[in-house]
Amino acid sequence: MASQFSSHCLTQLSAITSINGFQFRALDLKQDLPTLQSWFNQEYAQFWGMQGLNLTAIENLMAATQHKFALMGEWQGKSLFMVELYDPGHDEVGHHYPVAPGDCGMHLIIAPPDGIPISGFSFKVMDAIAQLVLEKLAFSRLVVEPDQLNSKIHRLNSRVGIRYEKAIQLSTKAAFLGFCTAAERQQASSTTSSMRLAQPNPALPSSFKAPATSPITFSTL
Repeated sequence: MASQFSSHCLTQLSAITSINGFQFRALDLKQDLPTLQSWFNQEYAQFWGMQGLNLTAIENLMAATQHKFALMGEWQGKSLFMVELYDPGHDEVGHHYPVAPGDCGMHLIIAPPDGIPISGFSFKVMDAIAQLVLEKLAFSRLVVEPDQLNSKIHRLNSRVGIRYEKAIQLSTKAAFLGFCTAAERQQASSTTSSMRLAQPNPALPSSFKAPATSPITFSTL
């Protein structure tokens, strides 16, 4: 998968792939750029580091390559999130751990809330992406490197089954390196939310504690 990451993935996907009510389609730069620009300029999107960029700059950064590509996620006919999948072996994060065949990196941004927030929506989005990567595309591991300051995503990652291995320093941020296999996702999904939230967060290194947050809703990312 390493040398033809994007083409391999896209051939496994139909024009539109549906998982748990979400429709995934390839990012259309001409159609989706204005939407992405508005999302990146939201205050909560600061961890993407793309605030204030013009459409040309965003197009250059989001254009698919052999080693990365993006999908738009739709719900009830409306674009509500974008996920970028990438080959860690051709990314900076790959310098911080031994990349294995079948690893797939992921970045996510969710649209700002429109109306009343939907409780649990962000978790459903993340779980659908984990299913896409680990089941539909049959990767061995989902790899994430969220900013250490992004406490809301840490809580969400834990609920999906992502476990952080260590803290790392990337060129643009201090991050946590985390992984999730299909078995770990299934184990997390079989555990009740009340049991998970009542215990210390096992996804975080012992030196880090995320502040308490309200239940995950559509508006929290």
